[in-house]
Parts: sequence; structure tokens; C-alpha cells
Amino acid sequence: MNEKQYIDAIHSGYFQYWNTLGKLKGIENHKEDGLNWLSGNINYNYYTDTLGVDDVIRRMRSNEIPQNLSFLTNDLISDPAGYFWAAGTFKYIFGTLGMAHELMDVTLPEPDPRLTVLRVWDNNALKSVGAILNTVFEYRLFSFADFEQMLKEGGYFYLAEYDGLPVGACMAQHGDNYVNISWVGTLPGFLKLGIAGHLIQEAEREGLKLGKKFGVLHAFRDVVGVYKYIGYREYCRTVQLELINET
Repeated sequence: MNEKQYIDAIHSGYFQYWNTLGKLKGIENHKEDGLNWLSGNINYNYYTDTLGVDDVIRRMRSNEIPQNLSFLTNDLISDPAGYFWAAGTFKYIFGTLGMAHELMDVTLPEPDPRLTVLRVWDNNALKSVGAILNTVFEYRLFSFADFEQMLKEGGYFYLAEYDGLPVGACMAQHGDNYVNISWVGTLPGFLKLGIAGHLIQEAEREGLKLGKKFGVLHAFRDVVGVYKYIGYREYCRTVQLELINET
């Protein structure tokens, strides 16, 4: 597979995630030239242009659009947010690396026999998934109703149990030729047991059965090594900024 195919799949998965989030909340996804944004209380902008910085700031100040900007670039080195940094009115929130690999090109060693990873089909297991993800990411990621709706509409959720206890979870979405992995979380006290890798590979196996070619995800820099271990490689990145409120 060539690099462009990986990047295209990563980009598609990125927008698929945000479109799903908007749909769950009944929020419109506005698409303009160089700017996508969700109305309501979900702070997400996707900006591709380098012009119109003052106009974007004006629209943020007037609450016409959310006050976050997310830049998606194929360049792993240069800063795609430079024009906005130069305005002096934004602060850095976080950055992620867009990663991909061909499905199942790396297989992990057999897991600890006390570890079981399963696809979620019922509401009891789904409640465990929601509790784990909202705990790991330290805020209310989704309500149970949101998780339930995603499951009904074809979302994929995976639960890891260790000695019978729910300890890890992730969710996945399927695109035309990829599996998009999101929110891989393991509870404190159960880290470094390989749980994240086995969760991802269970999601990948499902995708492989359905003819998907790639696994794609976005990773924070401090956990990139976990994904590299199972064959992922960086191909692009995001940078997210937030407007500094005037005092």
C-alpha cells in the first residue's frame, strides 16, 4: 500500500468520527471553503486555508463558530497553525499523530490467559465500556444513550476483561476500506499488560473479515509507542488551538 492511501484513510476516519458525533447530538456539520464546523456546544473546527485569519477570529469572538481550530496536515514536521500563532490570540491545546497500517500485518504474542477481549453486543457490556472510557479520559465522553445509539447504527465496541473484571475498552467505525479506532482506554492499575494492543487487534480482525484493508487512528505522542508495537506508523498529524478569551 502506498503512503497516499494510508493518509486518505486517516483523513476519512477523522471526518467520519466528527460527523458521527454531530449526528448523535443532532448538530449540523457546516461545510465552507477551507472550514468545517459543528454548531452547538461541540468545539470543533477544521481549517485548511492560510488566509482570512482576522475573519475567523471575528466569527469566533461573535460566537458564530466554535473557538477551537483543528489543523490536519500531511507534514509531520512543519507547523500548519503558524498564521494563527502569529495573531497572538490562540493557545495550544493538543496535537495528535495520524497513524495507519495494513490490517493484521503484526500479530501480538498470546495474551495473559486472564485477559479476554470481546465485541460488545448487549447493554450490560456497553455500560462497562462507557464507564471505562469516561473514567480513563476523565470527563463524560458520551452518555449511555449516545453509546447505545452508536451500537444500534453499526458502531463497534470492544471490552477487555482481566480476571473477569472490565478493565479496558475501545470503539471502532468502518469506512469503505478501513477500520477507524477511537478512544482506546485501560483503567489505572491494568496498564502495561498489553490490553490496548489486543483491543485494537480484535477490532482489526472484525474489519479484516469484512474486507477492510487498513487500520487508522489518531494518537497522542506519549502513547505512540504502543501503536508502533502493533505495526502502526505516523503519516500525518493534527494541531488543535483554542482562542484566548479577551479580558
